[in-house]
Amino acid sequence: MKLLKKLLPSKALAFIALSVFGITAVNAQDAADDIANKLQNPLSSIIALPIQHNLGMGIPGMDGTTYTMSLQPIVAQEFEKFSIVHRGVMGLSYLPATTGLENNLNPQFGITDLNYSFFFAPKNVGKLAWGIGPSIDMPTATSDMLGTGKWSAGASLALVYQTNGWTFDMIFRQTVSFAGDQNRNDVNTFVGQTLIAKSLGKGWMINTFPTIVANWNAEKGQQWTVPVGGGISKLVFMGKLPVNLGVQYYNNVVKPDHVGQHELRFMTTFVFKK
Repeated sequence: MKLLKKLLPSKALAFIALSVFGITAVNAQDAADDIANKLQNPLSSIIALPIQHNLGMGIPGMDGTTYTMSLQPIVAQEFEKFSIVHRGVMGLSYLPATTGLENNLNPQFGITDLNYSFFFAPKNVGKLAWGIGPSIDMPTATSDMLGTGKWSAGASLALVYQTNGWTFDMIFRQTVSFAGDQNRNDVNTFVGQTLIAKSLGKGWMINTFPTIVANWNAEKGQQWTVPVGGGISKLVFMGKLPVNLGVQYYNNVVKPDHVGQHELRFMTTFVFKK
């Protein structure tokens, strides 16, 4: 540094310092945008832990707001011509006491059922990426109100298209019960998630990612839950660890009688491999 001061005038040193700082800032922004876009793609080769906090409001027969903390780990394995993406969903839920029912229940708190899926995703398939694989639901819930009491299995499919900062993807899952508590209702459930996301730069993202559910065993008019809404997220760095922070709101425009009207989501995603 002393040698540089002798060889270069102070204005030149200041210019070099500002240039290096500017390049570093641009690289950090590019890295944030790249990771933020990967997080919108369910087939990305990443290892991450999304933690989702869901607040359910306006639920008939319940004295208050429901809460679920959902852990949704993602682990991708890369091979020469394909990748396998493992995805899990496990939750910890609180249900307030029921009111106005024939047999009111006390508040419930505990673990929900566990879902595990994986996608076999070929590489170099063009602009439309896809993945397919099995899905299984395990009756791990600690309360009848928090789970189905059934083992269920089926298939899952993911379709992804990304271009110019836009991401469009769909994830479908259909499971049917095959074992479990014989005194509980059979399961025949479809879950569909359609994402539309737009990168705003500097790690900012706006998106909509509603979870559409169909219970095929329910009575007519009580089968579908269809939310409408969206939110915003921001990719930041905690030291060298990328963390995506987001919030979303949804209104259930179609729903069974027992499902709440509103849902508020807070999301934190820790990215361990990008």
